[in-house]
Amino acid sequence: MQAMRSDLDYQFTDQALPENLPPWGVLVLESHHSSKFAMNWRTHEFVKIIYVWKGRGEFHIDDEIHQFDANDVIVIPPNTRNRIIDDKSAASSLYICCISTQLFNFEPSLVGSLKVRLQSRRHGFTNRITSLLRRLIHSQRKPVATTSISMVADALLLLQCVLELESRSQIKLQSNSNERSVMKRYIADLPHRFFDESSIDSTSQRLGIPRRSFTKLFHELTGETWLAHTRRLAVEHAQQRLCRTELPITSIAFECGFRDLSTFYRQFKKLSGMSPGEYRSTKS
Repeated sequence: MQAMRSDLDYQFTDQALPENLPPWGVLVLESHHSSKFAMNWRTHEFVKIIYVWKGRGEFHIDDEIHQFDANDVIVIPPNTRNRIIDDKSAASSLYICCISTQLFNFEPSLVGSLKVRLQSRRHGFTNRITSLLRRLIHSQRKPVATTSISMVADALLLLQCVLELESRSQIKLQSNSNERSVMKRYIADLPHRFFDESSIDSTSQRLGIPRRSFTKLFHELTGETWLAHTRRLAVEHAQQRLCRTELPITSIAFECGFRDLSTFYRQFKKLSGMSPGEYRSTKS
């Protein structure tokens, strides 16, 4: 995993940093604790997502105590009393994203669905969280006219990662799930998101399934490779759009996730036996 910063860049602190959100409602803090670090109880009206880069210790959240270690992620909902106690032998370095609840006014139930949850070193999930945190840090450090937009967008993506993982965790808990059931759910959802899939590597990381297991399970459950399956879904969607709309073929190719028209034509003809234009004329 890529390091967040060089050790030489640290500014160590003995106490918790102030959490004063800017007008757009997103703040990222780097909290590198000294050996003397101490934090009083605090309660905040925003959502807090914390990534533990280094160190270990305890999150005290209301009456619960959560042990944490490097590469863990914890979510602290609004109006939740919390504090951090470092292990004396390993002071912590934390990256903290504070997100105003005003950003969720379009869907108030999102905040209510958040629960205190400690995610311990989940490879794919942690990679996504750290990638978004890096983008937020760079945006905050180099403010431009679009800083507020980019920070809000990335903060919402960060929250989406957390909510998706919570949803998958609840399903896993209820059904005593494993990689096979996670894959089944992914395949069931794929017709609604095939256009957003970029590679096996990114998908297997997001699901937390090793690439080799991912490809084997996917073929067992679908009878197809991942690439063949996603392309077939894309072409089937294109067929529907060609029949039911008057959209230009270039627009349909974009909508189906193809990056260039020649690839779309080639894949469409391979699976349909005719070009998109011929298909539209025969079906209209």
